[in-house]
Amino acid sequence: MRLKKLHLLNFRSFKDFLLPLENSALIYGDNGAGKTSILEGIHFALKSKSFRTTSINSMINKDADFFRISSDIHDCKRALEKRTGKALIKENYDSFDKYDLLPLLINNFSLRFLEQNKDVRRDFIDYYLFHVKHEYLEKLKRFRKILHSRNKALKITDKDQIGVWTKLLVEESYEINKDRKEIISMVIENLKSNILEKINDEKWKKILDSLEISFFSGWIGEDLQMSLREEYEEDLKKGYTKSGAHKFDLDVKVYNEKSGNIMSRGEQKLLILLIFLSFGEYLLNNVSKKIIYLIDDLPSELDQNNLDLAFNFLRKFKGQKLITSIKKLENTHVDQLIDL
Repeated sequence: MRLKKLHLLNFRSFKDFLLPLENSALIYGDNGAGKTSILEGIHFALKSKSFRTTSINSMINKDADFFRISSDIHDCKRALEKRTGKALIKENYDSFDKYDLLPLLINNFSLRFLEQNKDVRRDFIDYYLFHVKHEYLEKLKRFRKILHSRNKALKITDKDQIGVWTKLLVEESYEINKDRKEIISMVIENLKSNILEKINDEKWKKILDSLEISFFSGWIGEDLQMSLREEYEEDLKKGYTKSGAHKFDLDVKVYNEKSGNIMSRGEQKLLILLIFLSFGEYLLNNVSKKIIYLIDDLPSELDQNNLDLAFNFLRKFKGQKLITSIKKLENTHVDQLIDL
């Protein structure tokens, strides 16, 4: 199952753009040609959400008062339409579960995964977990409400309420972090047990074999209750909770060193690409999801050798892949070239 066709009407710079799609495609053109907008349109068609803005109206072409995105997935035709001042209209989305095609965005922002602040890493893990464990979203919503309530009680120094919400915060933090650590461990185990076999490059086999991911739970030590007790006065003074699952983070090491200390930027980009592909592969093999990788400006910061490796890695993984580039690339072995 894959996205077979995309039709953009009054979306961003596209007034009427019909795009048939193969299983892998390279979309190339000058800056401003609309490459990222195509990926955004696909992401919006599948998730009803943009990765570039929270304002849906801003995606309407400046000469129009509405946009419409139509997509063909397998034998299902769906459409989203947004008119200025009106609610988003969804057509034929009752079959969403049957054709759940999950977009995984890989762009220069996400490919700096290791350099960004912890919110970026945590948000990706949470987004991924939404699609692996159905109950996880409810857990996360419950935790956020508890955190909000504790912070509210801290601001007004309501000690009884602080005690109630602290107990619940501890319980939910342990539950959420258990899910996070479990899924990351399974994905990395899958990478080492299955994906290593797909990589022909000996240097990268050694890098992946040495790969370690460690977790910061969001508090110092093993006991969150004790951390919160020690930080109580500080939390009261600042009016927010310093420790808990909302501070979770992870650290990636190769050869027992932080990857940024011993790898070039291009190598780090390849490493993160492989980690993202590993997450996608785990979904494909263990959950009833299909994957479409939206890979924006892949050649950026990659020399020719690393770029060749990137395309070699991509060919080893299942799932639909749409890749953008400023220029046409040679030896990509994709099914389709799209010149904007």
